[in-house]
Parts: sequence; C-alpha cells; structure tokens
Amino acid sequence: MRAFCSLMPAVFLLLASPASAEEAAGLPLHVQRLSPRIIRVWVGDHVSTTNVLAFATAKGIVVVDTTGIPPVDRELRRVIARELGRSDFTTLINTHEHSDHTGGNSVYADGTIVAHERCAAGMRRDPAQRTRILEWHATRIAELEKELAKLPAGAPEAGKKREELVLARLNREVLMADEEPSLPTKTFSDRMTLDMGDTLFELFYLGGMHSGSDIAVFVPSEGILMTGDTMADKWLNDTPGCLAAFIARENVPHDFPLLLENGKRLLARKSQIRTLVPGHWNGELSFAGFEARLKYVETLWDGIRKDAREGKGIAEVLSSYRLDKRFPELAQSPGFSPRNNAMTISEIWKLVTNQRSAAAELYALVEAGKEESAVRAVLAERDAKAPKYYFVEGEINGQGYRLMQEGKTAKAVTLFRIATELFPESWNVWDSLGEALLKSGDAAGAKRMYERSVALNPENRNGKEALERMRGEGAVK
Repeated sequence: MRAFCSLMPAVFLLLASPASAEEAAGLPLHVQRLSPRIIRVWVGDHVSTTNVLAFATAKGIVVVDTTGIPPVDRELRRVIARELGRSDFTTLINTHEHSDHTGGNSVYADGTIVAHERCAAGMRRDPAQRTRILEWHATRIAELEKELAKLPAGAPEAGKKREELVLARLNREVLMADEEPSLPTKTFSDRMTLDMGDTLFELFYLGGMHSGSDIAVFVPSEGILMTGDTMADKWLNDTPGCLAAFIARENVPHDFPLLLENGKRLLARKSQIRTLVPGHWNGELSFAGFEARLKYVETLWDGIRKDAREGKGIAEVLSSYRLDKRFPELAQSPGFSPRNNAMTISEIWKLVTNQRSAAAELYALVEAGKEESAVRAVLAERDAKAPKYYFVEGEINGQGYRLMQEGKTAKAVTLFRIATELFPESWNVWDSLGEALLKSGDAAGAKRMYERSVALNPENRNGKEALERMRGEGAVK
C-alpha cells in the first residue's frame, strides 16, 4: 500500500504512487492520506483513472467522484471505510456528468448525491452512442489481447497493456449491464455551500471548457481545491485521458461569464488554497496554471465580443487569436493545441453572433442525403448581409474526415467537393478530396485533385508522396 503523506503549508501538487501490492477489481490500488481525516484513492499504475477523495466530517463521510465502474467503487468504498475507521457515508459530490465520474453513483445511492443542475441530463445515455462504444471496446479488447500475447512476460510495455485490457473489460461489462444511472438528488446552478458540521464544502460552477456541468469543490478548512477534469498543467504519464483538452466543445452548454465570475472568486482565495487536485490521478495543476487558463478564457470572451461589434469576420478572429502568436506561454501547455484553440474560438463566436456552424449543418445535410438545393441554401448564406452560418475551412474539412472515419466515403467526397468550392485557393481541401477519391476507387480523379493541391502548394509533401505511390502502383500515368 502507498505510504501516507500529509498536507504542506504551501501550494503543492499530488504525486502519483509507486506500484501497489493491493488490488481493486484486478487493478493496482493506491491510497494516499492527506490528513488524519482525508484520503485519496485511485486504481492503476498506468491507465488514467479518476481521483476519489473521501472526507470524514461531523455529519458523515463525504466522497468526491467515483471511478465510474461499480465493482471498483464498491471496493474503494470498503477501503475508505477501513482507512477512516468508520462507514457512515452520507454524501457523494460529482464534479461533472461524465461516466468515469458518475458511473459508480449507485454505490453511494444510500446517501445524497450532489452535482450541478445540468449533470443529470449529461448522464443519460444515448443508445446509439452506447452501441458505438461497445463496438469500440470489443475491437480494442481483441487488439490488446493480441498485443499482450506477443509481449514477453517481463516486457516494460506488458504492465501498461494489461491494465488497459482490465479497464476495457470492466468498462464493457458496465455498458453491457446497461443499468439506469443513479442521478443527483441535490443540485445547484451557480454556487452552493454544504455544511457538514466541522467542514464546509463550497461548490462553484466552472462549466463549458470540458462539460456543461463542471464544478470546482473547495474545502477552505483543508485548503483543498478539486477542479474535476477541467484542467491540468502537467501529466504524469503518456495517457492523459480526459485531462488532454482544455476546450469548449460543440453541443456542450457554455456560460463563460459565470465561469469567469466563479473562477475569479477562487483566485481571490489564493491564500487559502494549498492543494489543487485534478479529476484524474495522473495530472497535476499549479495555481499559476489555473490562473493562466482562466485568463485565456477571459481574453477570448472579451476580445471576440469586441471583434464582433467591430464587424470582423470569423477568419480574421481565428487569425488574431492563434495560439502560438497570442498565447505563446500556453502553446505547449497540457490541454492546448491549435485545434482546441480554434474550436473554443468558434464556440464563443456562436454565442456572441448567434451564427451556427456551416460545417455542422453541411455535415448533417450530406449525411442525411438531402437534395442539393438544401446545401445551396446554406452556401448562399456566406455572402448574406446577416448570415445565419459562419464558414471555417478547417471545420468543414474536419467534417469530411468524420464521414471518412464513419465509413461513408461517397458522402465524404461530396463534402470535400463543397469545401473546394468554398475555398478554391486552399491546397489542403484539394488534398483531402484527393484522399477521399482515392479511397473510393477513383484513382484518376484523385490524381487530378492531388496535382491541383501540389500546384497550389509545391511543399505539400503528402500530395507529392500520394502521386508517387499511385504512379509506382500503376494506378495512374
């Protein structure tokens, strides 16, 4: 078992444990004591799993988050009771809706489950998504079994693969069971304080940059701030999981003013915060990292609103807030990438202008096989005085690849052709169309598209290599 450590008087980061001799549902178990009445538990030496914190209070044990796998959470509940020397569990707090934090709620359904008011809606499963995830797990389990069979027993990679396989099987079993989720029984919209006698838990909405229901949980008497999966500025291994993206996603509810308001409330409590705990064991967060991420959101929110009032277009805005130019200190920081930055800008643009993504609309029309007139109606908005849609090349190109990944190559070709019509001077969209045509079996058409792409960008290595391969295989002359 992990040796215990105690709280330090200044901000410090929770470090991962070495391998543990004890297991929970086939995964290494780790227990870290933060004070005589607080412990942190998690499973795995390699896989990214949820931090579960437990507080012994005058009104019972308060647990923050679950691993999302009931067999594991039942074991963790037993371990928490053993380590704290009591079993009066009364309260579970969910930092957000995702199943790797809420899927074990049933283990604590005998008490109060506290979360943001949007959490329940996010927990309800989409049957189609469940089917896709089950298929993915079946494929991944088979791959891992083959990979493990090829590795020597003592190979360094074997331990990681073995954990991935155990976790994949456990998650598949949860999905197969398809039990109704145990939803929160006590919710809030902005802020909430839970008085547990000798301990106050202050809950703050911080949603919009991971899920719509993200909250931070602050325990002033212990100086502990739990930030869920919203952010981390250091990864402890090469599988960051949920902490890999600081991003505003499409179809996720956003309230940036409230996020910033509550974030600033927490910044003002800096002197009280000694420990920051991200939602997964393999991430760390510094106070400076927390502050920098809030400043990033504030810069985008204030700046894009101003740009829109001044009549700037989305292309100009995306150029103005390039990650490497405008936020160089964050460009290489965990959770940030040019793609994530562009998506966040687009989501803020939607809120500020009430415009919708042309890429999303075109994908929906092409995927549904709608008539060309419907597509033309969207394209006509590009030159409208007050357009309903905004047009971003990267988003439209990305939706084409989404169709490719879904095995809908002919529809991907259609969407890439639309992209070349919208952005005829972009070498990248011609390259993408060439790739889709080649995959569909139209080598001659692919050759023409790749040639157009290389003409526009002689440095297009992908296009040149594709043409060379096609000539070498005799597909084209």
